Amino acid sequence: MWPIFLKVLSIIGIVLACILGVIILLLLLILLCPITYRANADAHDNKYTAKVKIKYLFGLVRAGFDYPEPGILYVKALWFTVFDTSDSDESTDEPVGKNRKLKFAKNTKSSNSTKETDETINNSENHNKNIDNSVNNKSVKNKTANNKTVNNKTDDNKRKIYNPIYYIKKGWENFRYKVVTKVQYIIKDIKYYLALWEHDDTQALVRKIKKRGLKILKIIAPNKGHVDMVFGTGSPDTTGQIYGVCSAVFFRWPKTFKIIPDFENKIIEGSLSVSGWFNLFSIVIQALPIVFSKKLKLTRARFEAHGDKKDISKSKAEKKHERILKELEEEYTA
Repeated sequence: MWPIFLKVLSIIGIVLACILGVIILLLLLILLCPITYRANADAHDNKYTAKVKIKYLFGLVRAGFDYPEPGILYVKALWFTVFDTSDSDESTDEPVGKNRKLKFAKNTKSSNSTKETDETINNSENHNKNIDNSVNNKSVKNKTANNKTVNNKTDDNKRKIYNPIYYIKKGWENFRYKVVTKVQYIIKDIKYYLALWEHDDTQALVRKIKKRGLKILKIIAPNKGHVDMVFGTGSPDTTGQIYGVCSAVFFRWPKTFKIIPDFENKIIEGSLSVSGWFNLFSIVIQALPIVFSKKLKLTRARFEAHGDKKDISKSKAEKKHERILKELEEEYTA
């Protein structure tokens, strides 16, 4: 008995070990398999072309983008198309001829159905006339009874006389609740978020994100290629920021990297051709210290605490507003 039981346990253990080994191999394949990409772009005489191709898991997962207008974006896995914008464009163009056939078929069906419905309508009208006569007799009796109750209610409403001061106070209270309180909440939010931004924990978190982000940019940076481009956004600030990011990405090739910023004009001219590869494991290693950072947990807790306090104060202000309106109504009701 025991040998059989031990054999069954050993078989189950071998199967579980094989399943665990397959899962580990799949995870290592996903993390360590390189993601390759290639990008080409050209801009001359207000004519722009761009082509990007990305491959993952030895080409089993593919993505691409082509930009002669309107631009095509696609994602494929094996031989299946997961996402393709060209299909949506074609679908909008195809139904033009089909819609005409459908409309013609609907019109023929509707013409046949109208003949049948006319006969049923005539029969139903005669039946409804008999019902309406009996209903009208009952409604006349009900109207006389309802008029008595309405007259009594109008007499009660006439007794309620509102002072004009009531409407002034009510308008001020509504203005205070809908406008003044909202402005106060906005000012409080600005002060709180500025103080939170200047907090030591937040600044330490920002420094860590910048440091890790630059390392991720260096990992993703292309390995081969050339850039010869003149660009400008029309704003010196954004132009300088973009030029700084490009310098961090293309730092490996000082000879083939030629980007000239134009801080005065809005212009993009030149050509670009780059290729490179990276894996998810190197990016995960750089991102994990940020995700599991204590500083991030503290800042998130501060955000959530501020949101909870704000919700509580809003509910209190709403109850106070309703209470003041009721007190005013009771005070100025005769």
